[in-house]
Amino acid sequence: MNHQETTAAFPPPWKLRGEGAMLFYRFPKAFCLEHGFIPAALQPDFQGLVGCVMLVDYQRTPVGPYRELLFIPGLFRTNRGRRFSITRIFVDSQPSMEWGRRNWGIPKELAQFDWQQAGPAARRIQVHAPLAGEPLQPMLDATLRGRGPRFPLSTALVPLRLCQQLDGQSFRFAPTAKGNGQWAQVQRLRVLSEAFPPIDRFRPFAALLVSGFEMKFPPAT
Repeated sequence: MNHQETTAAFPPPWKLRGEGAMLFYRFPKAFCLEHGFIPAALQPDFQGLVGCVMLVDYQRTPVGPYRELLFIPGLFRTNRGRRFSITRIFVDSQPSMEWGRRNWGIPKELAQFDWQQAGPAARRIQVHAPLAGEPLQPMLDATLRGRGPRFPLSTALVPLRLCQQLDGQSFRFAPTAKGNGQWAQVQRLRVLSEAFPPIDRFRPFAALLVSGFEMKFPPAT
C-alpha cells in the first residue's frame, strides 16, 4: 500500500469493472447505532430495514485495480427520500481512498487484502488493517461458495441511492451497475477486530457472488 498522497486528479464519473460478494442483513437498530460507525449527523435519520456488506475486487478503475470491504447499516431518511449510506469502508489503494473521499464523501481507509480462489466456485478473503496506529491486524476472514446458475443483476430493477456525510459536507449520488449474480453460501465469516462492525453476530438472509459487473459512479450533488 502506498501511503503518499496522489498528485494526479481522478474526478467523476468513474467506470469500474470487477467481481465481488454481497451479504444482506436485517441488523437491529441498536446494534447499528452502537457498532455501525454512523456519523452523528446521520444517526437521527437512521431507519435500518436492510443492511449490506460488500467485498469487491475491482479489476479496472480510473485509479487502477483495488479491493474493497464496505458496511452499509441500512436506510436513512432524507429530504429526497430514503437512501443508503456507507459508514465503514476499507480499500488497498491510496488514490481510491483519497478520491473516494473527495468525490463522494465515502469514508475510505487503507487495509491489506488477501483474495484467494478456494475451489472452482469459492473465494476466501482476508482483510488486515491498522488499529490505533498499530501494525496491521487481522480484521475479517470470510469464505463464500457460489451455488446454482448465474442470473443477470442490475440497479435498473433496484436503484442504489446513497447519501454521505464527511468532514461537514453532504454528498448524494446514485451509482448504476449490472453484472451476473449467483447465490452463495457463507462457509466462514469472522470479524477479528473492533475496526469493523461485528457482523459475525448475525446470519445474512441472502448472499450473492457477482461476476463481470460494470459500475458507474456519477458526480455527487
